[in-house]
Amino acid sequence: MSPQSAVTEEPFRKLALAVGFLAVAVSAFLAHGAPATGYELSIYTMTPGRVWAGLLVAMAIALAIAFIPPSWVGGGKRTGTGSASQTDARLFTSRPLALVLGGLTMVVFAALPLIRGYRFFGNHDALTHLGWARALAEGTIVPFDLYYPGIHTMTAMLNAAVGIPLEQSLLLAILATMIVFWVFIPLCVGVIVSDRRAVVIAAFSSFLLLPITTISMYMTAHAMSQAVLFSALLFFLFAKYLRADRSLATVSAVGGAFALVSVATVVYHPQLIAHLIVVFLGISLVQFLARRIASQGRIASQTPMYGQALFLVVLFLGWTSNHGFFSGMIDYFLSAAIDFVFGDGGGAGDTVAMQGASLGALGSGLGEIFLKLFTVHLLFTLLAAGLILAALGARNSEWLARVRPETLYFAVALVGLGPLFGIYFLAPGSTMYFRVFGLMMVFVTLLGALAIYGLSGSSRLSGGWRESRFVPAGQPLLAVGFALLLLLSLVAVFPSPYTYNPSPHVSDQQMSGYETAFDMQDDEVEIVGLRNGPNRFDDAIHGNEERMRLHFDVPESAFGSGLVDEYDDDRYLVVSQYDYDREVYAYGELRHSDGDFNALENEPGVNRIHTNGEFDRYYIDASMGDA
Repeated sequence: MSPQSAVTEEPFRKLALAVGFLAVAVSAFLAHGAPATGYELSIYTMTPGRVWAGLLVAMAIALAIAFIPPSWVGGGKRTGTGSASQTDARLFTSRPLALVLGGLTMVVFAALPLIRGYRFFGNHDALTHLGWARALAEGTIVPFDLYYPGIHTMTAMLNAAVGIPLEQSLLLAILATMIVFWVFIPLCVGVIVSDRRAVVIAAFSSFLLLPITTISMYMTAHAMSQAVLFSALLFFLFAKYLRADRSLATVSAVGGAFALVSVATVVYHPQLIAHLIVVFLGISLVQFLARRIASQGRIASQTPMYGQALFLVVLFLGWTSNHGFFSGMIDYFLSAAIDFVFGDGGGAGDTVAMQGASLGALGSGLGEIFLKLFTVHLLFTLLAAGLILAALGARNSEWLARVRPETLYFAVALVGLGPLFGIYFLAPGSTMYFRVFGLMMVFVTLLGALAIYGLSGSSRLSGGWRESRFVPAGQPLLAVGFALLLLLSLVAVFPSPYTYNPSPHVSDQQMSGYETAFDMQDDEVEIVGLRNGPNRFDDAIHGNEERMRLHFDVPESAFGSGLVDEYDDDRYLVVSQYDYDREVYAYGELRHSDGDFNALENEPGVNRIHTNGEFDRYYIDASMGDA
């Protein structure tokens, strides 16, 4: 097929793209037209099927257009007459639009809580972050009162500038960090290999959202999660900095941007900067050794990171000195080590065992949950490991020589983060090792995208996609492969019963119920609830500078029977639809059964004094326990 005949396919591709953009728009419109009327246990099942169908169509079109260019003889060999550059320009104008379509599809997917009118999306830490954003907006605290005021400051600014409620402003701030990740991961890979096909692969790799695990890394307000996603911008500037002209002006421009983004990153979360110090000190060591061992190599010719690594150290020490964060981390690591050595703490091993036992009681197991959560992570980790081994062992591959410096840098980053992962893993009762894991997945995403690019045959300097009788030009198998990976990954990024978790949806009824409960509370009567719920909602509503820890949980053995015998003084008991659906459906009545909730209505001395359909407040008359 001649270039001219290939160009004739462009109108059909443009029509397909138009259909894709229309599908995204219609999906967003349908989702907005089906707002949540109450608590939803799963955003996947409660979002109308037509919305998912539209998003699937849009992503399928984006994948097809991105990975299957118009066919022509030799997978890019030009025949016939005409300008080759004009032909290339026509053939590849649709590919950037395909990336935009894929990105918009992901934006609509991630923004579904906003589009469907959720009051808020996030529990536990997210509610505390909402309260801090509220305190910033009301002026009761200032940003420097917080360890990591990044998302809270952005939320308050959006609230003031746009005038939307704080809850929606915070969800927009979260979405912004995801967009940063989706934009700068492919741009970082594009800097490393300077090939648009690598950018395409990296873009769809970023859509997998590998740093999000729903275990200590979330799609809700969680400072470390947003900081890790935001770090994609820092790694893009890192790649640019390595290749910057060594003249003072250029180095100052890129280096200045790097330093500025470093400041923004520490504002998002100083713990991430502590981890990045390990990464960049390791990279600096590699560069130092390369200048002495292989002074004519590619690494030696790149701009050294010494100054930027030193700046990160100074920045971290300067920021944390005002908050005691550094000393707190040292105390945490030392106590974790002592507990491990003397056997006082169970560490992650006992936590995993307990979770395994709980999953076993639900008829599941660690193997099933691992496959649901980490299949794609495992595949990309294997790809990254393969690329690292190939880059270290190959000596005659021009493409591997081009990517060897960054491959080695990212490998050093993974090795350096390993001990931190281990320390957190050994800490009793901690799941913070998944924070390190989330950061490691940023490097795995970059390395995995580079590995797929190399395996696809796009690395040939002559250009064009490798072609054989089994793998036709354009690598349509990549489109199919990414389609499967996206389904496997994205079905687990929102908590749902699929992963034995409830959705962290906060409904209007739940929020207003807690607001009423706090407003009408007798100061002498304490509030109790299930799984620390009252404390977090107290934070969200009142904007407490310090996390509220005055409300308590109902003992598991007393809930449903014996509440009046449990307390010497009167109590308020608050129970929401979220509590019921979480315990009965998501957790399969592991702790509390449907009968326990129903028993509240008939237990002597426990009287319901307020309800709005999804939130009930009971008064526990402790004096009835003596009757």
